[in-house]
Amino acid sequence: MRLLKKKIILALKAKPSMESSSMSMSMTSKSISKKSSPKTGNTVSQRKRIPGCPKLKYSNRCLKNVAKNYGRAICNFILSDIADPYFPLQVEGKSVDIRKFRELIKERKNKLDGIEDFRDLLLIKEEDSEEMALYKTLFKILGEIFVKYFSVNWICSGRLNYKMEYLKVRNKVLRRIRNPELFTYIR
Repeated sequence: MRLLKKKIILALKAKPSMESSSMSMSMTSKSISKKSSPKTGNTVSQRKRIPGCPKLKYSNRCLKNVAKNYGRAICNFILSDIADPYFPLQVEGKSVDIRKFRELIKERKNKLDGIEDFRDLLLIKEEDSEEMALYKTLFKILGEIFVKYFSVNWICSGRLNYKMEYLKVRNKVLRRIRNPELFTYIR
């Protein structure tokens, strides 16, 4: 209780000095507080956040999870029965075990958390085995089919909040699937 009384007394003492200066309401809402950084001891000015305003811009918020959502949607498409007619019997002249491929996709789907993981599913590296290279090529083929023909239905009937932005970004995702070497960002 004593602490609260002291705060009130200090606030009342500070109030007359603030009234004497000619500050408008707009200036007080954008006030800058100075804090000393713990590492260097220098004072750092920091703008106070206005309550109710998001930290990220609208464009950043809606594209934040695009790679993760598209990657998981492609994995769900591959695991569903809808993708069965689109599985090629041979990839690069070699037969592929579809059952093992689906097991790999099921395992990787839950670990898919962003651009890096999505890119790893697409990009064929030198240390990958022949079988893994075939699986990645098959994932790329089926990813293209999903984005071309099934993504609009997924976007419109799904629970996505930013449907228009996902529709606009569709072609960018398709280009990134075709050229995974360039898949470093989506903006």
